[in-house]
Amino acid sequence: MKNSAEWKGYSEEIQHTVNKSSIQWMLILVIFFHAIVTLYINIDSQPLNGLSTLAYGVIGLSIIISATYLRTDKYQFISFNLSSAMLTVAWLSLAFIIYSQWGQAEPAADLLTIAFICSILANFSNIALLLLSSTAFATAFVSLQLQLQLTTLDLFISFSKFPVLLFLFMQTIRKMLTKGQYHVVKNEMLKRQLQRISIMDDLTQIQNRKGFRLALSSSLASAQRFKLGFTLLILDVDYFKQYNDSLGHPAGDQCLIKIAEIFTKCFKRETDIVTRLGGEEFAILVPDVDWYTADKICQRIHQAIANAAIIHPDSSIDNKITISIGAATYKAGDDETSIYARADKAVYQAKSQGRNCSVILANESHQNMAESKVD
Repeated sequence: MKNSAEWKGYSEEIQHTVNKSSIQWMLILVIFFHAIVTLYINIDSQPLNGLSTLAYGVIGLSIIISATYLRTDKYQFISFNLSSAMLTVAWLSLAFIIYSQWGQAEPAADLLTIAFICSILANFSNIALLLLSSTAFATAFVSLQLQLQLTTLDLFISFSKFPVLLFLFMQTIRKMLTKGQYHVVKNEMLKRQLQRISIMDDLTQIQNRKGFRLALSSSLASAQRFKLGFTLLILDVDYFKQYNDSLGHPAGDQCLIKIAEIFTKCFKRETDIVTRLGGEEFAILVPDVDWYTADKICQRIHQAIANAAIIHPDSSIDNKITISIGAATYKAGDDETSIYARADKAVYQAKSQGRNCSVILANESHQNMAESKVD
């Protein structure tokens, strides 16, 4: 399962969420300490020296680059690593300003300790980044500690907290966080699989009535928001009960599977939704289609069914399977009930007019009956 493309997709989604969260709160802390340093700079009458001015500018650049990553909507390896590296540079620059501007080695070292602890929590999922940032903080920390003229033992004890904390983190907290992330990905994948299964028709492997309702609701929302019309088609297999009575239900099931395949091949756009409402009744949602185009689509469906030449031994109108289609185009003010009612009315009109034909209703006064009998 871990090697599947689906697992990889979900894993990257969760990883992106974790990455954004890490960048976000690391960025908040950097901005917080940056504000404190800025406050002290404003209070201090002494202007920044050349290197401190450069470091101050690097902090601002790091904040901008890291904030940009928060606007991304998918996992980006290079962008995340660049943002994390820049935040590491920002921490180092803050410590440098504190020491270079005011000669305060101990507060600068304390800041690096805070930065190290934040880093191991933020970068737990990326070993390379974790080791790189930890090494940078530890090296800078030792450099500052040397300025305090500590004894060798004090220096060793002060420095040892970095590898000790890192080792303990790797063996405990990191394993817990990584395991937790694995279970989140697994649960999310199972949840989405269940959601997908719940809207799929077991027989035909197209969406079922529940999937149709969700798709219809989405189509109406898009039509109302973006002023894009759509057409709802309801398709009914003519004399299907007689087909089942003559050939048996297993043959009827195979017929429905074949019809579903035909519909799916007729509608290849990702935005076209083919569903089975139940029994021999299907529904198709076709976005951005007007009345004239809907008529052409109906003719194409009839032709595809005719070309399939599925034998029907007990049909009153043909020796092959035929369908009746009722269609309704979206109009302003439509809701799920109104547009479905018009499409349902249209399919009954198609049946009453001899079947194997299409009726399209834009509204109660606008009607077209397109006969589609195929020789």
